[in-house]
Amino acid sequence: MKLGTLVDPEKQSFMCENDGRLYFRVTSVKFEDLYDWSDPDQKWKSHRVSGRQLRRSNSMPTGSLVQLNDEGIALFRYKELLFAIKEKCPHLGGPLHMGDIEVLPDMSICVKCPWHKWSIDLTSGEVKSPKGRKEVSSVTFPTKIDESGTIFIGFQKFSGKYFSGDEDF
Repeated sequence: MKLGTLVDPEKQSFMCENDGRLYFRVTSVKFEDLYDWSDPDQKWKSHRVSGRQLRRSNSMPTGSLVQLNDEGIALFRYKELLFAIKEKCPHLGGPLHMGDIEVLPDMSICVKCPWHKWSIDLTSGEVKSPKGRKEVSSVTFPTKIDESGTIFIGFQKFSGKYFSGDEDF
């Protein structure tokens, strides 16, 4: 997908012609570097069992945490799909980039918060589990990937922090 007009080369942001959003380039990771949660071989190789508990080790898969436009964002890959969601769980602020990915019976792809096991749909931000939490949701972000695997995340506007006078812009 071709990106639109370059808005600010210093901040590496782009305006997409078809949706009017500002797209910021992720410089810390490329799409092919992200762990593919759909690959069962990768998933099982990276777990280790100690006693009766399954413990997270440094080699266990996680999402990637990036900071863009004054926002912490968790990135996840599932097959050729890329998801971007606000890093903090809407329940109590758990680190979603440390959560596991699951596909629910309705085929929605969710991240499960590592703190209290809330399942959040990576497409809509809707809380799928526990049931009955319609008043709570997370923020998801549109993504684009260019031919070289560079990731771009879309925002409606620049962070207000840039205009407070406290930041260089």
